[in-house]
Amino acid sequence: MIFRLLVSLQKEWRLLRRDWHALLVLFVMPSLFVLIMSLALQGQFAENAGPVLPGTIEIRSEAQEAQDFYQTLKDSALLALTASDDPINNGDALFHITLLEDFDQQLYDDNGDQPGVEIRFAATLPLRDQSLIMAAIRQVFARYHTRLIAADMGLDPDRSSEQWMKDYFIVAVTDEGRPRPTSVQQSVPAWLIFAMFFIAIPISTTILQERQQGTFMRLHTFGVSNTLVQVSRLLPYFLINQIQLLVMLAIGRWLLPQLGGTALSLDVSLPALLLISCSTSIAALGFASLIAALAHSIEQATVISGAMNILFAALGGIMIPRFVMPATMQDLAAISPMSWALDGFLEVLVNAGQPADIMLPCLVLTGLGLFTGTLSITINRRRT
Repeated sequence: MIFRLLVSLQKEWRLLRRDWHALLVLFVMPSLFVLIMSLALQGQFAENAGPVLPGTIEIRSEAQEAQDFYQTLKDSALLALTASDDPINNGDALFHITLLEDFDQQLYDDNGDQPGVEIRFAATLPLRDQSLIMAAIRQVFARYHTRLIAADMGLDPDRSSEQWMKDYFIVAVTDEGRPRPTSVQQSVPAWLIFAMFFIAIPISTTILQERQQGTFMRLHTFGVSNTLVQVSRLLPYFLINQIQLLVMLAIGRWLLPQLGGTALSLDVSLPALLLISCSTSIAALGFASLIAALAHSIEQATVISGAMNILFAALGGIMIPRFVMPATMQDLAAISPMSWALDGFLEVLVNAGQPADIMLPCLVLTGLGLFTGTLSITINRRRT
């Protein structure tokens, strides 16, 4: 039994060495995705990142009040303003602010109903973004006007502004038990999982080629069981999945910082990381075996594998993080095995989870892999 297993493993390794193009794709593709997505989403995932709203501003008033308000706008962390008298027909500007000629008159006219500031939005800007920009500018004006009133009353503008604005009254509280992942913590496990399930294409191609060439039948006549053939075929790919894990972690830890990205912290539980990696690999290999057993041609297996991987990735938070999805889509993500795998990896990489913390996703993934693998063996046995 052991001798047959070793011989079968030797056969699979020889096939893998000959198909080095497929192996190259399994490592190059996720590596590029990790680099691109981590760098592209770094600002969006940053804990202190907020919306920066680019716009232009034109000052028509010569009053000192207009200059003071302009300086207050420039100091806002939400607004990125560029002086320009050109309407927002090109460039990245979302809006155009105009401080009108009678800015100071309208500022001190308690009974007036004429504006002192006009805001023009880009024609394609959604109403939600327009409301956000209006709220940001009104907040700046409220702070400026409060300081102005305090100065007229002979009070300390800074102290009075703090007392009247009451910035401390409304605060944002984050759930420290579930910190938000960084871009690299999201991208590394996400595209690693995608690469693990992408291995279904070379596995199904190899199985179908051997079936068409009669290799299965010849092995069966020599007394080699379907289970032994299945295990010997999947073990090398299981090892490849673990090498993928090491490569993705190395990219996140050492290569990304060299390119200006955030380094991936590896101060995590290694047993937990290995456990979720092995469970994900078992699920991916079982899924690949089932596709190979059901498909009748290489083309059919390639299409099914690619389509299912993309569907699982879209639902499971690989392409779009789950926390930005609507509640209905987050619930629907549970049907994707990639979602369970990603939850397990994030628990380890973000929350420093231990093996006990990821037992549920590991059991789901392992159970799924064993079920689909057993089903594929049954189908192959009946076909043989």
